[in-house]
Amino acid sequence: MSGTYDNLSERLFTQTAHQPETSTISYQGARGMTEEPLAPYIDGAHLSSFYRLQKRAFWRWQGTDSIEIEAALARMAAARGPRSADRWLDTVTDYRRGNWIFEWSQLGSARLQQGMALTATEPEQARLAFLAAARYFALASYPHLKGDSLGLQAQQLANQAYRRAGQLQPVPLKELKVPFHGKWVQGYLHLPRLDKPCPLVIVSGSLDSIQLDFQRFYQDFLAPVGIAMLTVDMPGVGYSAHWPLVQDSSRLHQAVLDYVPNIPWVDERRVALLGVRMGGNVVGRLAFLAPFKLRTVVSIAGAGHRYFSEQARFMQTPPMLRDTIANRLGARSNDWEQLFYRCQEFSLKNQGLLRSRTTVPILSIGHKRDFICPEQDTQALAAASRGGKALVLDKLPLFDVYGVALQQARDWLLAHF
Repeated sequence: MSGTYDNLSERLFTQTAHQPETSTISYQGARGMTEEPLAPYIDGAHLSSFYRLQKRAFWRWQGTDSIEIEAALARMAAARGPRSADRWLDTVTDYRRGNWIFEWSQLGSARLQQGMALTATEPEQARLAFLAAARYFALASYPHLKGDSLGLQAQQLANQAYRRAGQLQPVPLKELKVPFHGKWVQGYLHLPRLDKPCPLVIVSGSLDSIQLDFQRFYQDFLAPVGIAMLTVDMPGVGYSAHWPLVQDSSRLHQAVLDYVPNIPWVDERRVALLGVRMGGNVVGRLAFLAPFKLRTVVSIAGAGHRYFSEQARFMQTPPMLRDTIANRLGARSNDWEQLFYRCQEFSLKNQGLLRSRTTVPILSIGHKRDFICPEQDTQALAAASRGGKALVLDKLPLFDVYGVALQQARDWLLAHF
C-alpha cells in the first residue's frame, strides 16, 4: 500500500513541475521593497529573508520536530538556482531541492510511508506518523493560496494523511458535508464518545490556516473533557476555497450552525463557536446574528475593528498576509491601499454589531502587542456581550501564550456547557 502513496506523491508533483512559485500567485509583476514599516507579528516572525511568516513556535507546539524544521529551512537557505524574489530564501522556483513545497513534502512522504508500514502491527505509532505527515504536507501548502497548484496538491496529501490518522483514533474521525447553495461546506467532526450526545464547539482559524491545524487543541484540551470539535475552513481556503470572502463572512458557518440538529452524536442545545484571527471575527459576528443557537463564543486574537478601519495599521501588514487576504477576496494584493477600503466592510463596528449587545457570553482573548487585534478590540468585543470576559495577554514566549489561551478557552467552554 505504501507504493500507492509513493506513486501518488510522485505523480502529483512531477506533472506540474513548472507551476508558478507561491509568492507570485497573488501579486502580479516584480515586487519592490515594502515602503511602509511592518508591525511585529505576534503569531510568529516576519523575517526580511522569508516570504512566509515564520510561525516556528506554533509549528513546534503542533508537534513538528524542531530539528527538522531548522534543517529544512537551512536547505532552503543553501539552495542555489533561481528564486522568484532574490531576497526571500523560501522562493526557489520549480519543485526541486530548496523549494519550500519540495522540502516539506519530502518529510511528509517519509512519515506517510512509515504510517502505512505500521498500520497493521502498531496502529498507535501509525496514527502518530500519519499526523506528522499531515503537518508536513500542510506546511508544504502554507499559506494555502488558491491558484498555487503544487501547494494545493500538498494540501490534498495532508488531508489524506489526516483522514488516515483519524481512522485510528478511539472514535474514528467523521467527515461532514453540509449543503449550501448547491455545494458543500465540508468539515471534520472529532468525537470523544458515541454512547451519548456531546457538547460541540465549531472551530475556525485564520485566513492562512486549514482544519487540521486544530488537532492538538482537540487532543489535549477538548477530548479529555468530553467536548466534540467540528472544524470548518474560512471562505476562500481549504475545503471552502470555492467561496470568496465577502462582507457576509459568516454565511458558511451559519449554514453549519443551522445543520447541527441533524448531527446525531452532538447535543444541539450545547453548541459554542471558537475562532482565531479572521475566524474570531466570524464567531464574534454570529454571537450577534444567531444568539439563540449558541451557549457561548470564544474569539482568540480576532480581527474585530481597528485593523480594518485604521489605514496606518492596515498598511503594516506583511507581504504574505497581504497576499493571503487578497487571495480570499478573489483579488490581487498589488494595490494594497485600495484593498484597505474594500476590507473596511469586515469591521464589526462598521457593521453596527459592536454598537449593540448580545446575550451570548463572549470570551475575547488577545495580546497587548498584537497589531491585528489590539487591546481595545479585545475589550470591546467582550464588553458587547452579556457576561463577557476579556483576557489580554502580555507574555512571551509564544509557547506560554498558546497554553494559557487554550486552557482558558477550554475552561470557559466547560463553564458554559
